[in-house]
Amino acid sequence: MRANIPDLEHVALIPAALYGNGRVLQAGTQDPVQIETCPTTADLFRVLKTKPELGRDFETRDEDPGAAPVVALSDPVWREHFNARRDVVGQIVRLNGIGHTIIAVMPPEMNFPKGVGLWVPLKTDLRRGATWLIAVGRTKPGTAAKLQQAADRTFQRQYSAYPNEYTPSQRGVVTPLPEYLTGASRSQLIISLAASLLLLLSACVSASNLFLSRTMVRRREVATRVSLGATRGQILGQFSVEALLASTVATIAGGLIAAVLIQALVSWAPPDIPRIEAAQLDPGALAFAATVALLAALACLIGPALVLQGHNLDTMLREGVRTVGSRTGRRLQNGFVFAQSALTVAILAIGLMLFLSYLAMLHTDLGFAHRDTLTLNLALRGPNVSIDTRRKFYRELLDRIRSAPEVTNAAAVLLRPFEGPIGWDTEYVPDFEAATRDPNKLTKANFEVVTPGYFATIGTALSAGRDFDDRDTTRSDVVAIVSESLAKRYRTAGRDPLSQRIFTFGKSRKIVGITADARYRRVVQSADNVYVPYTQSNVPTNYLVLRGRVTASELLALVRRTLKQVDPSQAIAGEATLGQMIDSNPAGSRINVSILMLFAVGAVVLAAAGIHSVVRESITARAKEIALRIALGASRARLIRQTTGNALLFVAAGELGGLIGAVFLTRAASGLLYGIGPGDPRALLGAAALMLLVAVTAAIVPAGIAAGQDPRGALQND
Repeated sequence: MRANIPDLEHVALIPAALYGNGRVLQAGTQDPVQIETCPTTADLFRVLKTKPELGRDFETRDEDPGAAPVVALSDPVWREHFNARRDVVGQIVRLNGIGHTIIAVMPPEMNFPKGVGLWVPLKTDLRRGATWLIAVGRTKPGTAAKLQQAADRTFQRQYSAYPNEYTPSQRGVVTPLPEYLTGASRSQLIISLAASLLLLLSACVSASNLFLSRTMVRRREVATRVSLGATRGQILGQFSVEALLASTVATIAGGLIAAVLIQALVSWAPPDIPRIEAAQLDPGALAFAATVALLAALACLIGPALVLQGHNLDTMLREGVRTVGSRTGRRLQNGFVFAQSALTVAILAIGLMLFLSYLAMLHTDLGFAHRDTLTLNLALRGPNVSIDTRRKFYRELLDRIRSAPEVTNAAAVLLRPFEGPIGWDTEYVPDFEAATRDPNKLTKANFEVVTPGYFATIGTALSAGRDFDDRDTTRSDVVAIVSESLAKRYRTAGRDPLSQRIFTFGKSRKIVGITADARYRRVVQSADNVYVPYTQSNVPTNYLVLRGRVTASELLALVRRTLKQVDPSQAIAGEATLGQMIDSNPAGSRINVSILMLFAVGAVVLAAAGIHSVVRESITARAKEIALRIALGASRARLIRQTTGNALLFVAAGELGGLIGAVFLTRAASGLLYGIGPGDPRALLGAAALMLLVAVTAAIVPAGIAAGQDPRGALQND
C-alpha cells in the first residue's frame, strides 16, 4: 500500500471490527479466558507513535506465514492475568491452543482499537477483494489533503488489474483518526456544544439583566454619591469590582460542580461511548470558562453604563426610584427578555426533539420479543478446528444444554443482535431477476448463520413457512429463511416467496420460511435479513443464545459447566441478556438527551429569574401608580394584566425567534433525529408552551403580590 500511496509515512492493516477476533488465552494454571484480539501488520504502534512499556515492537518478519507466533499484551491483561510481572517478556502462552511468545507489554494509554487485550501479527493474506480489513496510516507532513485522491487512484488501479475481485464503484474512504474514534458521537458532541453555548449566552443575558435591574434600583444611591464628588467612572469601577467578584465566585463554584458532574457522568455513561473513560475536567477548558466568565462580567456593565450615561443629576435625586422605568432601561430590559426567551426556547425545542427521537427509538419494533434471552460469545477456537468439528461441537453442546430441565430454548448464531455496526453482508438477487440484474449493483442484506430453534429463542416470529430442522443437511437442497421486508420484493412481483429461490454467496437457495423484520446492527438501522442453516454454511456460528426458567447468572453457570464437559480448552466471553444488548444500543442518545434536558432546565431557571426581575422592577417603578389604581377601585386581574403584558409580549416575540433558530439547528444535525423531522410541531409547540407557562408564572408572582398590597403604604412612601 505504501508503494501505491507514497504520501503515507507508516501504515498498518487491522480488522474493520474487533468482535469476532477473540483468542482463548491459556496461561499457566489459570482457566482459559477469551480476550479480544487485534491481528495487525507490523507498523500499527509506529503509526500511533506508541512504544512498548516492556519488550519490543512488531517487525515485518513476524508477519511471515512461517514465523514463530508472537503476541503483545495490553496493560490490563498484563496486570490481571500475569500479575504485572516484569519478566513476562519471553514467556510462552497458548492462544487458541497454539504457543505464542510474549514480546511486548503496551503502556496503559494504548487502547486501540477500543477494548483490545492482545495484538498478534496479521499473517500475509493473498486474497484480493477482502473487505474485512481497514488501513490505519500516518501521512507525511503536509500531505493529508492528497490522501483521498491517492486512495481513489489505488482502487481504480486494482479494478483495472483485477476486475473480478473489485468493482468500478469502490472508493477509498479516508477518515481522520479523531473522527474515526468519535464516530457517530461527533454530531452529538456538536449539538451538545451548540446547546452549551446557547446556555452560556442565556446566562450572560440573565446576568446582564440582573445587573441592570440592580443599577436601576440603586440610582438614587448613585446620584447621591455623584453629588458628593464621585465620578461616573468611579461608580462603574465599583460595579466592575462587584461583577468580577461575582464571576470569580461563580467560576470556582462552577468548576467544583463540573468536576463532580463529570465523574458522575463517567460512572453513569455506557462504556461504548468513545473515550468516555478519559473524560475529566480539562485545565484548558477550565481556563476558557474562567475567561468567558470574566468577559461576561465586563459585558454585564454595558447596560448600567448606558442607563447612567447622560441622566440629569437633579432629576435622579428628586424622583429617585420612580425613574427606574427610564426609556433606556426599559428598552434594554425588553431586549434582554426577548433574547433570553429566544435562547431558552431554542434549547428547549432542541432538547424536546431529541427526547421525542429517543422515545421513537424505544418504541421501535426490533423484532425480538424475548429480552431475557442470555447471549454470549463462544466461537470454537483451536489449531485443528474444521467445519465438521465445529458442527459436531455445537450439536453436542446444544443437545446437552437443551436437555437441562432449567433450559427452555437454546441455539447458536453467527452474530448476535446489536453486537456492533459492522456485520456480515451478502449481495442477493431473486431468482426471477438473476438474468437481468447487473451483478455490480445487487442489493445487500444482513447475513446470519443459525441453528434450529434460534427464532423461538430470541422471539422473532416466523410468519410463514418453517424453521430449519434436521432435514437441512449437506446432502439436501440448500435453503434459506428471509425477512418480511425481503419477501415483499417477491410479492410485489406477484410471486409467492415460499415457492421461489434466492441467489446469495454464489448459491441458489430455496426459501422455506419468512420471519418478522429484525434489526441486528442498530436500533435506527433496518435491513433485509437472510438466514441460512449452520449445516449448509462454511461460515461459523460464534454466539450462543438461550432462555430458561432460572436467572441469567444460573444459565451462565450451566453453560460453563457444560462447556467443560464438551471441551475444557474453550472459553466464553461477552455474556449479556438480549435486553441489555438492546438497551446499550441507544445509550449514547440517552446520555445526549439527558445532558440537553439539564441545559434546558438551567435555561428555564435563568429565563424565569430574568422575567421575574423585569416585572418586579416595573412594579417598583409604578408602585404609587398601582396603589392609586387600587385605591380608585381597579380590579386585581386588570392590574396584573397591565403590569405583565409588556414583558410577556417580548417573551412571545422571543419564542418565535427561538423556534426558528431551533429548526435551523436541528436541520444541521438531522442525523441525530429518528422517527421525527427537524421541525416536529410537538417539540416546537411544547417548547413554546412551556416557556410561556414559566414566563407567566414568573411575571404573575410579583404582580399578584403588588396588586394584593394595602395601597396606603405605597402612597405614604417616598
